[in-house]
Amino acid sequence: MRRLIPLCLMLAALPPAFAHEVHHAVEAQNAVSVRLTFADGQPFAFEAFEVYAAGSDKPHAVGRTDAQGRAVFLSPPSGEVRLRAFAADGHGVDLKFDPPRGGASAAAPAAEDRPAKLMFGAGLLLALFGIFQLFVRRKKTQ
Repeated sequence: MRRLIPLCLMLAALPPAFAHEVHHAVEAQNAVSVRLTFADGQPFAFEAFEVYAAGSDKPHAVGRTDAQGRAVFLSPPSGEVRLRAFAADGHGVDLKFDPPRGGASAAAPAAEDRPAKLMFGAGLLLALFGIFQLFVRRKKTQ
């Protein structure tokens, strides 16, 4: 019986011990990254920022910018986003923008326009060559 008392005490202490565990899950999701710099080009590094969903007074995300001045956050499900970043010395910014949705980025349209730009460039070169040939033939016939 005396052996059961310490065992019961240890078992009674187990649930609070499990309460101090921290679980984690790694998920791949699309995030929004906003790079902030001072007027002289220096990064707005390690400064506080807050992100608000449209029409909300409660922050959707809070954090600090990284060494390059990037504020990175998961965007709210829909609508405009308000990003407020501020430093202790009074510098700051208050932006409102529509973040890209569904993995789209601001650079994505440029990648889709590349074949069109190549075709335009090739057509322009052929047109210039044709005009050049017209002038060369005129000079030969005169």
